[in-house]
Amino acid sequence: MRILPFIFAVLAIGVSESIASAEDQAAPRFVEADKAHYISGELVYIDAVNRRGGIRLDGDEGRYYTGPPHWFTLLPYAPVWHNGARAELRDIPLGTHVHGYFVVPTPGEEATIPALPDDKKQFAIPENHALLMEDDFSFYQRRGQAWKVVSIDVAKEKIKLEPFAISEAAASATAAPTKPGAILPGGDVAGKLVKTGINTPFTFDIDRRSEVWSGRQLVEVSAIQPGMTVQLNLAWAQGWGQDEFRVGRIWIDDASRDFATERQRQQHVQYERERWTAGWIDHIEHFDYGGGIVTLTLFDVDQEILDDLSQDREERIAVAVSHKTRRTWAHRSDRKFAKLVEWKRPDSAPLGSSGVQLKLKFVELLAGYTPGAIVRVKAERWKFVSMPPEERLTSANDQDRAERMVLPW
Repeated sequence: MRILPFIFAVLAIGVSESIASAEDQAAPRFVEADKAHYISGELVYIDAVNRRGGIRLDGDEGRYYTGPPHWFTLLPYAPVWHNGARAELRDIPLGTHVHGYFVVPTPGEEATIPALPDDKKQFAIPENHALLMEDDFSFYQRRGQAWKVVSIDVAKEKIKLEPFAISEAAASATAAPTKPGAILPGGDVAGKLVKTGINTPFTFDIDRRSEVWSGRQLVEVSAIQPGMTVQLNLAWAQGWGQDEFRVGRIWIDDASRDFATERQRQQHVQYERERWTAGWIDHIEHFDYGGGIVTLTLFDVDQEILDDLSQDREERIAVAVSHKTRRTWAHRSDRKFAKLVEWKRPDSAPLGSSGVQLKLKFVELLAGYTPGAIVRVKAERWKFVSMPPEERLTSANDQDRAERMVLPW
């Protein structure tokens, strides 16, 4: 019996030390959008599971012929947009032209993207952690810029488009604060021509590979007529090194654009419900006899997901520990349930944040619940879905491999 006090003493020391180490950690912070570096190019490689990839940069003839892609990883809270709606990197087809805002790695994350070989170091770009990534459709539409067809020559495979500003109200939800006149990454102002990207009349290649969408169906290139208002996604052209682009997909009416956006939005919502929406832990208040209050912020996500969680305020909310890549272990079982104590939503939020902060009361806390830890959050109404093993972390070796991108070439 005398051994019990010793055991309890050891456990108490261990618990107090773990509590102290958790609470001594600083709350995580979102990177300010105005510190990001704009990069655009063709998406030529993706590691969909780990949210990483490679971009062939626009122009830069020397790099185009001899240099490697710009290898990148998405920050845990980095939103992705495709066809005017939130997306996962896996949703963007390879070969699509994208726009990204990148920052240098935070301390401790420098090795996530390996250094280039010595003979390619001159092409290295230090900003390789993406804060935001969008295809052309999303990039221009959400900033309030559309295109007018000036002329099209089907035989010569050329189309001339002229950009024009649509009203701010006509643009979709913007990436960073949505107040009138809000400054977007790169200094863009919603409802005005973009400062980054293409903002002057431009002649693009267009050929039989180009997808032309009208309503809910594909039509022939000949359906495009001068005077039409369009949105597009660009793709590789033979003169890429000289800043030439080809129209990969083009939407020639409101019905086609609305259909593409809503279809992508629904795909994103279903993805989040199955894998649970992501966030990170801001703070933990430990109770004396186990459990505690966990304060967490949800990352940028569709309003329908937030509505699900809000409507389940009186139900259980599950929280699973995740990796920086947003991969979980076995979130069906490796989670704890909590009751909502407080729901906060300020008027504005930094890029990458939904602006929703939750305070959750737990009877038990997982060891992985620490400030800065990435988590996945489930509303009670969502089904439990078992993810395939390649999407999960199944061992310590899996986690070690996920820490660093493996370059394919």
